[in-house]
Amino acid sequence: MKKFLLLILALVSFSIANAQQTNKPADLEVKKADDFGMFIPPKKPLINFDKIGKFFKYSTFYGVGQISQPITPSERFYYVTQENEVIDVTPERKPNYSYGIGLRKVARFDYERKPGVFYDGNEQQQSFYTTVGAVSGWEYKFEYTWNRQFGNEFTNQDFYLRYLGKHFIVKGQMVKDGFVDLEYNSLDLRYRLPVGKKLNFSLGVIGRSHRPYGYEPIRDYLETPFVDEYGVERLRQWWELAYEYGFQDNAYAIDLDFDGETDLIDYYWTAPNGQRVADTDADFRANRFGPMVVGPYNREQLALIDDQGTISAVVGLDFYHYEKTNWLHFSASVLPYHQQLFGDEDFGYALYNGDGVVDYSWLDYSASLATGWKISKNLGVYIESNYTKFWDRKVYSAKAGLNFQFR
Repeated sequence: MKKFLLLILALVSFSIANAQQTNKPADLEVKKADDFGMFIPPKKPLINFDKIGKFFKYSTFYGVGQISQPITPSERFYYVTQENEVIDVTPERKPNYSYGIGLRKVARFDYERKPGVFYDGNEQQQSFYTTVGAVSGWEYKFEYTWNRQFGNEFTNQDFYLRYLGKHFIVKGQMVKDGFVDLEYNSLDLRYRLPVGKKLNFSLGVIGRSHRPYGYEPIRDYLETPFVDEYGVERLRQWWELAYEYGFQDNAYAIDLDFDGETDLIDYYWTAPNGQRVADTDADFRANRFGPMVVGPYNREQLALIDDQGTISAVVGLDFYHYEKTNWLHFSASVLPYHQQLFGDEDFGYALYNGDGVVDYSWLDYSASLATGWKISKNLGVYIESNYTKFWDRKVYSAKAGLNFQFR
């Protein structure tokens, strides 16, 4: 919310500064003499509300809240006690929800229609994925939402500001996608080369600040040798990390053939509060160790690492053809080479990409496609898709359809 308010304040400040730099003598008295014949320089208005109004003209502020039922399990699960008491242990799922606020000003392409009477934050316009928008000038979207989906609670943030000029493109983004665990801030500066009316090339640089993607603290814990309290160099074992989080294993003997002899030893596990959480080592590793130990450990260790800063070369292509009966819109950006600006290289993606050797030549990219064809008055087909690969994170969606109208 602080970032959201700061961005709104920055937009207003930019508009004010832009207005102050505008010199239009027609709006002011160029010369005015005082009683002694001295000329008084014209006064410029401190705030040009016309300019601010123009920046926000046609923008929409919206607030939204929605809730839906969770997935209903197709079968119930039961536990039967020694006394033949049947207990329903089916997990109770909580409803899905989403609520948030936003401010947007994004032009639609010719083939797009407004999804509904009101904006609800679920709109996925192609302008969000293309380098070149439908109109020149400013476009923006500032949205923050709180969500629960399939039992997972997360927040999403999409702050997007772009200026499209005749021969340059400037775009800033602050993205947090809690559903796929992707978070970064970026500033994209490009030279734009229009070729005719349908094709645009772009070339420039993009700077990104982000968390250390690719680094897995649990691998470091298990694969990095250390010297223990006895002076012996060795690798840590998985159960030692479980002990650090308060879990305890308890040995018990198993007599498989009932001959009074122990055939094997296994362990049941208890949580820090003493509750039994697993009956065997295998049960604990498969169902408890990941979410109860590895997950918290990874989050805690990643939180101790400063953000990474990366600057990347970027090349883009946009092609847009539109007729009433058919259209094709394709946009792609490729980031082929990168250089670290700040942050510890030991946790950088270049080290992960090079499998232990620093390698800045990984390939990040994004692409979008929208095409449709009205084959006849009755029949039409369409495809819409977008795909983004940044570091080891992938975000994508696609849909295709056929419409036939009976007449």
